[in-house]
Amino acid sequence: MRRFLSVIIVIYVFVFVTEAQTKISFFEEHIDFSLENDYFTINGIFSFSNTNNKPETQQIIFPFANETNSIDSIRIINLNTLSNLSFTKLKSSILFKITVPANDTVDLNIFYRQKKSDTNKYIITSTQSWGKPLNKAVYSLSTEKGLKIKSFTYQPDTVKIINNKKLYLWSKTEFMPQKDFEITLNE
Repeated sequence: MRRFLSVIIVIYVFVFVTEAQTKISFFEEHIDFSLENDYFTINGIFSFSNTNNKPETQQIIFPFANETNSIDSIRIINLNTLSNLSFTKLKSSILFKITVPANDTVDLNIFYRQKKSDTNKYIITSTQSWGKPLNKAVYSLSTEKGLKIKSFTYQPDTVKIINNKKLYLWSKTEFMPQKDFEITLNE
């Protein structure tokens, strides 16, 4: 009887641990930031994969640096199905569900903007909650040519001037951010 009970407990623990693991993986992001007029705008493509033999659905908590009541124009689009995803606003994040087909990937476009401030912040340390680094992270920041930037959390790899705009570029591989993405202005 003890052996039978031990086997049942081992099976239960195995099933519980297996079910508790994340079935969907967040592996890549491409984000365009802009600081123009009165706004800090974030427009990104976030890539998720499912290596299981069945479709998987998972709730995602997407954090903001500010409270959601100060965030403007939030939009989430599943680029594979070209459909809008509904979300629930929390105090400083949104909650939504994503479904990734079996052995496939899904790209989401997440767009929002917030009032420009002395320090403009985008939360990237939340990547740690996925338990592995991003395979690839590409960021760009577009500003007016004359905008004075005091500091960046991550120094840009490249800076270009195109017409009256400045374009800052970052490209990272196997990226596990230890600090959030911050742009501090001289204003």
